[in-house]
Order: sequence, then C-alpha cells, then structure tokens
Amino acid sequence: MSTIITYDIPSKHSEFKQEMFKLGYKDFISDPTCKINLPNTTLYHASNSAKQAREYASSVCNRLGVKLQRCVATQWGPDWAAVCGDPL
Repeated sequence: MSTIITYDIPSKHSEFKQEMFKLGYKDFISDPTCKINLPNTTLYHASNSAKQAREYASSVCNRLGVKLQRCVATQWGPDWAAVCGDPL
C-alpha cells in the first residue's frame, strides 16, 4: 500500500527530508500522465502504511530534536486528483 504524509515542523526542514529520503520517502510520485511534484511538507512512500509513516516522522523528529507539530498520513488512493506542478 502506498502512503502520503504531510507534516509541520518548526525547523530543520532539509535535515528532516534527507532522513525521510533515506527511509525510502520521495517528494514526488511518478505517474503515467505526469511526475507529481508534492507540496513542500508532503512525502510519498510506495509501500509503508500510514501508521508506519507517522511513526517514522516522529522518530526522525526525535533524533533531530524538533517537535512534530502536525502530521497526517493516509493511503494514496485510487481516487486522486493532482496538479503535477514544477519541482521545488
């Protein structure tokens, strides 16, 4: 099951993303129609559950010493719609 996670943290954004990338998260989704470039604080994983995504985000924040202020993780759909967007 694929998952997207969106989050808010007060600092260390680049460090957080780099650690999540090491865990297999991406800031885009490859789709046959376009490469979907996700919003700045949203990541995608092809096989983790929503619970795993939340737990990884919490763990990374703990290691970095930052507060995970908000976090929503959910299964990536079959019923989705997107604006593909430009890379950040």
